Amino acid sequence: MSSDRARRLEFFMNKNLEKMFKTTALILLALCAAVYAREKQVVKKEGKVSFITPQNIYLMFENTDGISVGDTLYYEHDRENVPVMIVKYISSKSISGEKIGKEEIKVGDVLFAYVGKAETTNEKQTLSAGSEKDTNLVQASNTQTVKKVDKFAVPTNRRNFYGSFNANSFSNYANYPNSVGIQRWDYTLNMNAENIGGSPFYFSNYMNLSYMSSEWRDVKANVFNNLKIYDLSFGYKTSSYNVWFGRHMNYNVSSVGPIDGLQGEKNLGNFALGGIIGSRPDFYNMGLNSQLFEYGGYINRTDSVNSGVMQTTLALFQQMNHGKTDRRFLYFQHTDNAFNNLYFFLSSEVDLFQEMNNVQQNNFSLTSLFFNAEYTPARFITLNLSYDARKNVVYYQTFKSFLDSLFTNEMRQGLHAGFFLRPVNGLFLNLNGGYSYQKGDVRPSRNFGASISESMIPFIDITLILNYNRVFNNYQDGTIYGATIYKYLPFNATTISLGYSNISYNFGFNAGKFIQKSVNGQIYTRILGPLFFNFYYEGDFNGATTYNRFMTGFNYRF
Repeated sequence: MSSDRARRLEFFMNKNLEKMFKTTALILLALCAAVYAREKQVVKKEGKVSFITPQNIYLMFENTDGISVGDTLYYEHDRENVPVMIVKYISSKSISGEKIGKEEIKVGDVLFAYVGKAETTNEKQTLSAGSEKDTNLVQASNTQTVKKVDKFAVPTNRRNFYGSFNANSFSNYANYPNSVGIQRWDYTLNMNAENIGGSPFYFSNYMNLSYMSSEWRDVKANVFNNLKIYDLSFGYKTSSYNVWFGRHMNYNVSSVGPIDGLQGEKNLGNFALGGIIGSRPDFYNMGLNSQLFEYGGYINRTDSVNSGVMQTTLALFQQMNHGKTDRRFLYFQHTDNAFNNLYFFLSSEVDLFQEMNNVQQNNFSLTSLFFNAEYTPARFITLNLSYDARKNVVYYQTFKSFLDSLFTNEMRQGLHAGFFLRPVNGLFLNLNGGYSYQKGDVRPSRNFGASISESMIPFIDITLILNYNRVFNNYQDGTIYGATIYKYLPFNATTISLGYSNISYNFGFNAGKFIQKSVNGQIYTRILGPLFFNFYYEGDFNGATTYNRFMTGFNYRF
């Protein structure tokens, strides 16, 4: 019996891998040729570490143009470039990501990424001028002055065309009788073109195609059932104003989501005034839906203080459905890292409209409030505190059949705190806990976690992380503990990891106890230039039953 299961698993894996390689073969050939042609056309883009947590490293840049999620950041040590971080999150001037390798990074260190660039004499002269400008900015920061930020200025050293392409295959397989393997394909394309032909015009695009293998016939019949376009817009940018047309997400009011239509922003020194008119994407297929008309405006202020940035946005929006008010709300957002060793973020939404029994009325109701602060009083300690309170957003016309939820739409509230300590080089300790509740809960949800990691284990040169989590909520008590080891290999900037975890849950209502053991492994490596390969496996063992999950993917950044 076991041999039959092994043959089924081998057939399943061979079949999937064959499809994977056939699908990506032509792509890889084209990409490798492109990589070879562009391999030497790169320049270093530097950023300074602002603070560090057990999970992430945060950096400030003059701008982050040309850097993409998944990029590797390096640290120069003894004249060697050591990879220390994988980019996870990006804004216009800051980056955060996951630490890799054993190199010790501290606040104030300079990390850098390699971004593609055409090499010309004029650009090299511009880079030198940019370096002089950076020096002047640092000197101004040291004198505790406040410097205005020109958000619309186009850095002369930015690339005109950049982006990334990801191709991934996700497979599930279990060894119990009559188990049917499941496979999902996922492709993501992100492209940005600026100063097209030397003009103020630019283009941005972000789209994703995701489908199950069993859905391929439907995908061929109508690809837009599975193709989700989150950004497809053209823009016009000058030093005084900015205009977008198409589907575009405005990061000054990111809570609104993608908008189909026309957006404009006028720069008034440290202030910016913005207006939006268009429609929301369809709720079910992300397609165009002119019946979901919306309009609004916002005011934003940006200040550069010391070596940090403060940004504040206040917005008002009206959203419609077939000509009737669906939602009207205020949005507020503030980010701040102007004070030494302190990062602060606050966002909130207030609904201004309500319809009950076909009677419309103005209303002032707090829908959400989120607060997060991180404080690093010394290079070896970090404190984190966050608070999250929110209700379900109600669209009065779109979801009329669900308006009964108005009477039970209590605010969910949660508090989370974390403590990070690095007593000696290479040793990290993290403690965190959370508490959340909602009216009607039998008991509040609580969780506690602890982890300890050592990144400088001698002789074997690996990083070891031990973790423990305890969870209590309405319907279960659970414990999770495990260990993960990471090994960095200089060859092709390769990272290998192996992990084990044990999960034990007690469910209420006499549902019994659930115990599961899990192992996982991952390899992430550079194939050639900006082309990377990633393979991940996770196996869950519950008695005689084994659940297997595989992820194979390629990432190309241009």
